[in-house]
Amino acid sequence: MTAEEIQAIFFAECEESLAAAEQGLAACREGTQDSDTVNAVFRGVHSIKGGAGAFGYTALQGFTHTFETLLSDVRDGTVAITAPLTDLLLRALDTLSDHVTAARDGSEPPDDVALQAELTAAMAANSGGSEVIAAADAAPAPATPAPVASADPVDDFDLDLDALLDDISGEIAPEEAPAAEPRWEVRLRPHSGAMRNGSEPLLMLREMADLGGRCEMCDVSSVPSLDSFDTGTGYLGWAFSFPHSVAEASVRDIFDFVGDDCALAFGANAEMPLVQYPDTPQPKVASPAPPAVVATEVQASHDQQAAPAAAASQPLPASNSVPPAPPAPGQSIRIELGKLDKLIDAVGELVIAQAMMAQRLAGQGLAVAEEMAMIEGLTRDIQESAMAIRAQPIGSVFSRVPRILRELASSTGKHVRLEVSGESTELDKTVIERLGEPLTHLIRNAVDHGIEAADERIAAGKTAEGTLTLSAEHRSGRILIRIGDDGKGIDRDRVFAKAVEKGLVAPDAILSKEEIDLLIFAPGFSTAQQVSNISGRGVGMDVVRQNVKDLGGRITIDSEPGKGTTFTLTLPLTLAISDGMVVNVGDQTLVVPLANVVESLRPEPHEVQGLGANRSMINVRGRFIPVIALAQSVGAAQAVSDPREAVLIVVETEGAGRAALMVDAICDQRQVVIKSLDTHYRSVEGVAGATILGDGRVALIIDVDGLVSRSLASANAATSLAEAA
Repeated sequence: MTAEEIQAIFFAECEESLAAAEQGLAACREGTQDSDTVNAVFRGVHSIKGGAGAFGYTALQGFTHTFETLLSDVRDGTVAITAPLTDLLLRALDTLSDHVTAARDGSEPPDDVALQAELTAAMAANSGGSEVIAAADAAPAPATPAPVASADPVDDFDLDLDALLDDISGEIAPEEAPAAEPRWEVRLRPHSGAMRNGSEPLLMLREMADLGGRCEMCDVSSVPSLDSFDTGTGYLGWAFSFPHSVAEASVRDIFDFVGDDCALAFGANAEMPLVQYPDTPQPKVASPAPPAVVATEVQASHDQQAAPAAAASQPLPASNSVPPAPPAPGQSIRIELGKLDKLIDAVGELVIAQAMMAQRLAGQGLAVAEEMAMIEGLTRDIQESAMAIRAQPIGSVFSRVPRILRELASSTGKHVRLEVSGESTELDKTVIERLGEPLTHLIRNAVDHGIEAADERIAAGKTAEGTLTLSAEHRSGRILIRIGDDGKGIDRDRVFAKAVEKGLVAPDAILSKEEIDLLIFAPGFSTAQQVSNISGRGVGMDVVRQNVKDLGGRITIDSEPGKGTTFTLTLPLTLAISDGMVVNVGDQTLVVPLANVVESLRPEPHEVQGLGANRSMINVRGRFIPVIALAQSVGAAQAVSDPREAVLIVVETEGAGRAALMVDAICDQRQVVIKSLDTHYRSVEGVAGATILGDGRVALIIDVDGLVSRSLASANAATSLAEAA
């Protein structure tokens, strides 16, 4: 593995650690301040610090060290968690995120001098001592090996092993400790992987010394002669002792970053872990009598950390048997996204090939129904497994929102409380990656335009603090994301006047509430009185609509003056494969997404009623719904024009309710591979994409929500003109 690949893994783990730390601090802000929550925040920051030191990111390491020191005091109970301290820690986490971004991009790190001073002051104000401040100012420096200059590296190599071990032991040992102080012991031996993945074992030993550890012994019994010495093998082992005021969990946290590449054994009578030679598994350390000794390997999963600090600060309790090993964590592997994309493309082609083969065999009159059903089932299983690999919880997008709100609070003075639900809802990674920008624009719009200032809210009988609601849920094979606020709602009179001023609509135009709301998505449209760094340029909402449209989704608005506005994004779960109903409309073959289909029926003559000159309604169990002729919408020729002779497909839409699509016949129901029209042709209103059928023909995939909304709007406009005439 190259250094670049190791760094990529480090930065990916940094994102996970930042997300875990932000989640923990958000919980602290809401009142959940137990030891598990604080430890989770500490572990996230500590993991970043360990990797920063290994890769030589000194600015990142220095800031993280100060941040970690304050968190250590919080964890130990020296510094109390208060609302101002939580806000300070959140600001520190934002700066830490900027540090990680700068390290990854190779850009200039952020200026953190003032913030480091605040962190140090918080330690001093709560602890009242100078030791904490001194510790915060002294970030550990990475070890620099001395160069060796020699014409013959074998003949001139002179290793004074005893002197070297004395130097290391002297460096990591504390100055002096009271002889009578009761202490507990731990033995460790780094394996070869502890150095291959960029870690520095000497830094870990220094951190143990900083915790109050004392090096009691360095095991050199496994060091071989020079001719059989392997520089990639960990031969040295150490025995450390700690005062009982130091928690076992604190020692384990030091080794979070290296995982199984360093063996630990706790207890006064624990054996030194054995050397792990290449291709030889590390033997498990048995626990000799007395039975109080517990030996274990450091696990990479945070779920298997030691007991909380309060419990670990007590002497190790004796027991009659060794505690059972915790369950093994779920294994995972990081895969390059491009490889997954190739897999999804291959699965899509497999679906097309399976459909072609089924149609070809059916055309030849071959009776292979059982075999084709088996192949179809296996193809669907492969497709679902491939999609599951790409699926991610939408919480990774929602986790960015608290920082956006903190930044908006500092620039607008509006404090907003965030309510989140459905963050575990999963959808395709591609959709998640492209959600960030529209979500950011909608949140900034909600805070700047929707939520009032504190004095206005109080005058209106509301709380001074606004509320922003984020939710996600699955519905009929699609995902619904709602962004709502409890602000003043959309001022439709002002929106209409601004649209007239910009020439977007005629002054005498008659528009419904929904049509006026949609004007805010027009390019260049803005009701802001002045341009700021938040809004006013008229590009944000247009970007939102375009991005959502590119994802094959649509956006609707529900606004009530004085009570707030909710934006609903309806998106597909995946952009690759979907279930569809293949229908014939005149000379066209179309695909209706199965997620929108409620039922299909052939109406009785008395069930269809006319409405005006060109509109029809159908009575479906006492409920009248509009009939929409697909032939008119897609320009199909020779299609059935009488609803009584056609097949009606009842569909459900988000913005327009139910409607009945009129088609000639239903041909099949199958999986279809979605091909983007934007890539191969251009965007077409009312069409979500295209697919290749089993006979090689191209069929359009209907955008049911867009097509129904457009058809009903045209029909309403025609009715209004007729009535006006």
